[in-house]
Amino acid sequence: MVNTGLPSKDCYTCRRRRVKCDLGRPGCLRCKKLGHDCPGYRDLNRLSFNFRVLTPESYRRHKNQNSDPQVTKDTEQEQDRHFRFAGARQPPLALTYVPTEEWEAHAKPLVISQFTILTMQGARVYGSFDFLPQLLEHTDSTSTLHKVCNAVASASFTNRSRPDSTGFGHRKLYAKALQSLSNDVSHVEKQKQDQTLVAVWLLCLYELLVGAPSQKSQQEPRGWNAHGEAMIGLLRLRGQNQFLTKTGCQLFQIAYPIIQIQAIQAGQPPPPEAVAWLHSMQTSPMAKEMLFLPAFLYSDLACRIYSTIRDLIEQGTHEKMLLSIDDIVVACKNLESSIDAVITQGPALQSQPGPSDDLATGQTDKWLMNQHAANYLDAFLFQVYQGCIDLLSQTLKATAPPKKRAELLCYHESSTKRLMHLADRIIVSLPLLMPATGARVNQQGPSIPTWGHALKLLWPLGLISSSANVIDRQRAAANLGLLRIGYEVGIMRAVRTYS
Repeated sequence: MVNTGLPSKDCYTCRRRRVKCDLGRPGCLRCKKLGHDCPGYRDLNRLSFNFRVLTPESYRRHKNQNSDPQVTKDTEQEQDRHFRFAGARQPPLALTYVPTEEWEAHAKPLVISQFTILTMQGARVYGSFDFLPQLLEHTDSTSTLHKVCNAVASASFTNRSRPDSTGFGHRKLYAKALQSLSNDVSHVEKQKQDQTLVAVWLLCLYELLVGAPSQKSQQEPRGWNAHGEAMIGLLRLRGQNQFLTKTGCQLFQIAYPIIQIQAIQAGQPPPPEAVAWLHSMQTSPMAKEMLFLPAFLYSDLACRIYSTIRDLIEQGTHEKMLLSIDDIVVACKNLESSIDAVITQGPALQSQPGPSDDLATGQTDKWLMNQHAANYLDAFLFQVYQGCIDLLSQTLKATAPPKKRAELLCYHESSTKRLMHLADRIIVSLPLLMPATGARVNQQGPSIPTWGHALKLLWPLGLISSSANVIDRQRAAANLGLLRIGYEVGIMRAVRTYS
């Protein structure tokens, strides 16, 4: 049943049974007929009942008061289509919940549900996040992790409901979470706890949910970079012992991609401890089945190559670029060969899901993780080739013999082709990882994508969207994917707006 309008005045039991209540005082007759006391009615004057976001159908559409009235009909239809995506009915997942009293009680279930897949055997959390339910279960209302979940859930609710004049005050909750985290990181024992690292990772997620400072901003939110730096510090404090447990390896696996992405975006090499961290991962019996480990190794190498390229562009002379360009081109080709060897080892695409496979995509966990790892590596290689193209453009300004100049032009053309090939590989995976509602392999599958797949696609699609070296078709496909991530999933960083 779709919930719209004002909250129900029915008693707790009648609402739970979804039957009409006679609203009798002090208790209703239905409860009396059932032979037990009526639990009573909720206070509709309380602030928490001003926010009723129970199903996607009850979301209000956002109306921009400052928008241009001369919007074309095509644009309006496109916006309506995206809001219809966002308004599709959620399936009855095992972890889907119906809010009753305080919305904060549903913050942690919401976070867990966004990393849950539905299979023929029921709902379960992604393998790399299977530590999350137990970790959140042991947090109380005074803990930092609980406060961070409240901020993340509040931002997500706000994005979905798109209120004009009301909201959940997620920024105030965010400030409370930051204050609590500041106290934790000053505590020697809490610095190394799993809850602290997860809290910082979720704060990074919060920054992506609320978006960038302005619609035209190409830079990441400042808080996202600050939280990434904090995770580096926490990983250093956790030391090599973090790789002795499965949860420790899993936490590293979700935290380190943010560190690598921030490094290559800044044109910097990975942290000095990265070599020791990855070596410990390789030798840890707990990390043998982690498919992202090879991706981390080659992504680190991509960071170092790209850092060298940026140093040459920003500090080197044209003559120095001319001397170094051959080595850079060889390094790019070797990196691509290594990455291609890793990607081709993945499992084959399935036509139908098995009993334990994801119904939304119809694929196994191993295929999904391998595809995300492939996109991750392709995105790093994409960034390296973009840097190589920039370096070649600068090197062509140097005085060079005709033969060398022809060679540089050939390098430039081949690098551009490789870049477009990588863009195609990422774009082709989009409908497989985030199928449109009508393309789902099983009608029981979720109609709205969750954060799990969307977060992994956000950066690769953002690179393609902002690149001047891809063709219009590729840029349009990436933009459409980002629109879906923004308006269907609620990660507003994809559309570069604040909620």
